[in-house]
Amino acid sequence: MTVDPATGTLYAGQEDVGIWRLRADLTGRPVLVDRVKEYGVPGTYDEGTEECTPGDDPGYGGRHLTADVEGLTILQEPDGDGLLLASSQGDNTFARYDRAVREANEYEGGFRVGAASDTLDGVEECDGAAVLNAPLGARYPRGLLVVQDGRDTPDVPGEDGGPRTATGFKFVDLGRVLDATDA
Repeated sequence: MTVDPATGTLYAGQEDVGIWRLRADLTGRPVLVDRVKEYGVPGTYDEGTEECTPGDDPGYGGRHLTADVEGLTILQEPDGDGLLLASSQGDNTFARYDRAVREANEYEGGFRVGAASDTLDGVEECDGAAVLNAPLGARYPRGLLVVQDGRDTPDVPGEDGGPRTATGFKFVDLGRVLDATDA
């Protein structure tokens, strides 16, 4: 969840459904801003894998988010504009929405946090994000996006010889994100 203090709006991600918008004082009716692609797809539980196997897609889902919806954060701009950013965990991308409720939180594109080098991977299975739209020195002159990275790749051996299961965080230059997404 995240709250837009300028509008008094709460945004909540329901992993397998989508992004909800409601008043932060919890009055009024919630509005579904966007649905995950898998919305409405029936599943059958497989006891062997302890997972659900998807059935036929009836076409009720959205086009921009792949379950799970995670990592909602608000980018506030000095002029009053801004963005709602959401982690689309299922396809390792992020979706951008206009934060203006009057615009019905229009989808404005997406992006991926890719590998920075051979030893520093991109972001996979992101559970959380936070953004700060303020200069933070020479490294982040236009702000900072911090995202949780749920999987280190390539696999790094842990103490037991198997893949390390620790997660980490990536610090991303907000200016690069905004330039790449034309915000």
